[in-house]
Amino acid sequence: MKMHHYFFLLAASMAFSCTTSEPPLSDTQAWVPVYAQVKDFTDISINGPSATSRAGKIYAYNSYLFQNDLGTGIHVVDNSNPAVPKKIAFLQIPLCTEIAIKNGYLYTNNGPDLVVLNLANPANASLVKRIKDAFPVVQTNYPPFNGAFVCPDPSKGIVVDWELKTNIKATCRR
Repeated sequence: MKMHHYFFLLAASMAFSCTTSEPPLSDTQAWVPVYAQVKDFTDISINGPSATSRAGKIYAYNSYLFQNDLGTGIHVVDNSNPAVPKKIAFLQIPLCTEIAIKNGYLYTNNGPDLVVLNLANPANASLVKRIKDAFPVVQTNYPPFNGAFVCPDPSKGIVVDWELKTNIKATCRR
């Protein structure tokens, strides 16, 4: 009979314990908003090849690969020799997270806008069209994790990301 009590207590403690995938924050850690100005994220440019920092989706089109670098743009890779793919350009498209290509046109998001680029020359893609506010604004008033954070200040711009920093005094908690 006593064994049943222990089993019940063990099962109850496991059922009511909580787990989290987030690291616990110390009193000196807080999520801090990263801001961008609207004018900053509507500027699209073509640059030379660059290192990938936040790898996203890859799209194959003809003899090219297009790799999203989350939030910053799209790498153009010449894949005519698959044994030796070579980055040839970087399409700087701030806040870009998605890629689609059809009939020689690349479609991607640029923050809330949809932009269309002509891929006649992928290393020198050109902006064909911008559809303003095609996508809903993502809720960015809170970091993606629960815990202490610095409250966003709209006068500083649009919150585009969150960074965990130390020696920061949190002003909000979620």
